[in-house]
Formats: sequence, C-alpha cells, structure tokens
Amino acid sequence: MPRETKAEKDRHAAYHALAETMRGLEKDLRWGLNDSLRLPPEWAEIAARPSVPKKTLVTIRLDDDVLAFFRAMGAGYLPRMNAVLRTFMLARLAGVVTGPESVSYAPSLEDQVYSLRREILDHAAKVADAREAEEREAALREKVKGLTALRDARVGR
Repeated sequence: MPRETKAEKDRHAAYHALAETMRGLEKDLRWGLNDSLRLPPEWAEIAARPSVPKKTLVTIRLDDDVLAFFRAMGAGYLPRMNAVLRTFMLARLAGVVTGPESVSYAPSLEDQVYSLRREILDHAAKVADAREAEEREAALREKVKGLTALRDARVGR
C-alpha cells in the first residue's frame, strides 16, 4: 500500500477532528434544543436583532494555514470567516460549546497517547523517507558511474 502524502495525512487528521466535533455536537443536540433550558435567553434577543449587524474594523493576526484555507475558497473569504466566528459565538451562547470555565487545559491520557503515537509514526515515516532518498541517490550514483564508464569506453578515455 502506498505511503500517504503529508496532504493526505493532514486531510485525514482534519476529517477526524471534524468527526469528533460533530459527534460532540450530535450528543448535545440529542437533548433537544427547542423549548429547552439549554437555549440561553439571549437567543431571543439575537433573533430580534437586524439581520446585518454593524461592522467594526479590526486588525487581527491569523495563522498562515487558516488564512490560506479561507483565501483558497475565493472572493468573500472575510465575510465567510465572520460567519464561522458568528457560528462559534452562537454555539457558545447556546451552551453547545462550553467556555474556559469548564475546559481542562491539561491533555487527557487519551490525547497524550494519540499525540505520542502520532509523533512515533511521523518519525518512522521521516526515517523511511530519508532511507528511500538515500537509496535513490545511491542508485543514481551507480547509474552515473556506469554511464561515465560507457562514455569513456566509447570515446577512448
């Protein structure tokens, strides 16, 4: 089976992170959100607000990969980023996403196991890639030697 490229590994990691997020959201949604105590009273206020809220100009520093991701989606990437932030805000207000008061910043044992396995696999892949590169280079050196010898024999050197 061919080795995964970095892009494929990144895509799989993002897919699994998304799936985990969706499982957590599904768990929260099972409780039922309509007429639920889980919906904060602020949502009624949000629903009554004008559909286009006032915009404020800000300067923000973003990770290069985050900016590249949204820019790759084409024109309108800034409003799209605003929509993602709004979705997070609404999920936070709804209690679907909890805040720092309930977040443990120490990684769980499961997270540590996953992280260590990922490091081990990444290191093994780097070692294997380096070994393959060395083998390819050695094969090319041998090919150059052979071709040089053939040339020398034909030219009479």
